[in-house]
Amino acid sequence: MGSYRQELAYRTASPVALRAVENSDLHAQRHRLLAAYRQHERPLIDSAQALMGCRTRAEDVVQDAFLKLWEQGTGQGVRDEGKFLFRVVRNLAIDRLRRLALEKRHSACDTMMEQEPAPPSASPEQRLIGADALQHVLSALAELPARMQKALVLSRVEGHTQRDVARELGVSPTLVNFMLRDTLAHCQSKLNAGHTA
Repeated sequence: MGSYRQELAYRTASPVALRAVENSDLHAQRHRLLAAYRQHERPLIDSAQALMGCRTRAEDVVQDAFLKLWEQGTGQGVRDEGKFLFRVVRNLAIDRLRRLALEKRHSACDTMMEQEPAPPSASPEQRLIGADALQHVLSALAELPARMQKALVLSRVEGHTQRDVARELGVSPTLVNFMLRDTLAHCQSKLNAGHTA
């Protein structure tokens, strides 16, 4: 019965009193977090480096994890801030690795789109090859849905960010990322097929 009365008193307490309790709790969490960070800083960096293979990136991940927890707090149920910090660092390192892998895949496709057209002083043969490649890319684009074409034009031709493209198309930035990857891969395969023909 006592816990019910405590809960009722807590819910009916003034917002100012609640904020004071929350601030006090956050202060205590930050104090424990800072102690855990100081105690485990080197092993945290070592574990992140084992995942990422780079000391500098590992240090960034550990610092980002600490700052994230510092701003948000660790939550009520955390008994061991050190273990919690290790888990957050591990998850953040894995997220970074996934993002880096995704960026690598897209950079390979981006190089295809960044190739400059033949300069005006190019030989007739070079101009013909450039025009032929452009024709293959345009026909490949025509085979794709309008939304994928628009995503490519907004991103690569007009220079909008993927976030802006996502807003324009009413989809998530992640979906725009995949649409661009698939569009570029489709164009690259058509271009490669045209060169072998």
